Amino acid sequence: MSRCVAGLAVALMLLKMGTWLAVARFSASPSLNAAYVGATLLMLWSYVMAVGVVPASKPPSDGRVRAAESDLDDAPRYCERCDAPKAALVHHCSSCRRCVYRMDHHCPWTNNCVGWDNKKHFLLFLLYTALSCLLFNAIVSALVWRVDSSAAPRSDASLLQLTWALSLLVGIVLTGYLLFHIWLLHRGLTTFEFLMRQRGELADTPLLYNATVYFGSNVALWWLPVAPRLDARMGGASQRETRELLV
Repeated sequence: MSRCVAGLAVALMLLKMGTWLAVARFSASPSLNAAYVGATLLMLWSYVMAVGVVPASKPPSDGRVRAAESDLDDAPRYCERCDAPKAALVHHCSSCRRCVYRMDHHCPWTNNCVGWDNKKHFLLFLLYTALSCLLFNAIVSALVWRVDSSAAPRSDASLLQLTWALSLLVGIVLTGYLLFHIWLLHRGLTTFEFLMRQRGELADTPLLYNATVYFGSNVALWWLPVAPRLDARMGGASQRETRELLV
C-alpha cells in the first residue's frame, strides 16, 4: 500500500512539473520562474533523501549516548517481532517491519519511516513541496481564469485546471502539516508520543535545542537536505546541559 501512495506522490510531482514546463513558464516573470525552479529542485532533493535514508534501528554505539537516555526505562526492553533487545526511544514499525530509533511515524508518501536520521529531510520535503505548490499556483492562477475565454482545446483547459486545484490543495494541506510538526518540535514531541499521549523526551528543552537534535548544530545547513552531523548525546537535557551542548 505504501508503495502505491509513494507512486501517487511522484505522479503528482511530475504532473505539476510537466504542466509548468509545457505551459506555465511562458506566462511568468523570470524571477518567479527561478523561485519555482529552486523550490522544486529542493523538493526533489529532499524527497530523495527522505526516501533513501533508512533510519537507524538503535542508538549509535560509539559511547557518546547520554546516560540519561538509557535511564528513561530501567527495565530491560525486548522487541518480540525483531527478536532482539530494544533500547530506550526505539519503537517497532509494523509497516517497515523493523525497529526505528526516535521514531516519529511511518510516512506512506515516502514509503519510509521518519526517525532520528531522516526527520530533517522529511520536514524539508514538507517545506519545499508546500512552497513549490504555492509558487506554481501563483504562476498558473492567471492562466486558469483566462483559459475559459480562450480558444484552447477543452482537454488542455481541464488538465490545467485540475493541476491547479491539486497543487493548491496539496500546498495548503502540507503547510498545515508542516506547522503541526513545528508545534510538535516546540513541545518536544514526536508524532508517536503525541498520539500515545506520552510526555516527550524533549519536553523541557527549547525549540532551538529540539531542532538541533534532528538538524545538527550547523544552522547554515538546516535549509539544505544534506546529511546532518547529529550528536547522540543530545536528548532530554537540563537547562544547564542544554546551554553546554548548544555552545
